[in-house]
Amino acid sequence: MQERENRIRQELENEKNKTVDGYRSRIQGSFHSARKRSQASSSDLRAALIRIGVLLFLTIFIVAYLQWGNVAMYGFLIFIPLYVWMKFRK
Repeated sequence: MQERENRIRQELENEKNKTVDGYRSRIQGSFHSARKRSQASSSDLRAALIRIGVLLFLTIFIVAYLQWGNVAMYGFLIFIPLYVWMKFRK
């Protein structure tokens, strides 16, 4: 009887230690996966190219507006629906 109680106590202590180690390994895994996500990927490159494209378009629009005034504004207002139609046409 005494031997059985000792064995059960030992098993309970082992389970407690596994839980703590399980938490540690999960935390360690979370840091590892966060580090992987922070590295540059192809989706990050695509997002950067889109940002550059938008900034370039806005810069050209501002210069065109300063040069030609409302004509550039009307062209911009025609371009937006055309772009949206082409984007969602697929």
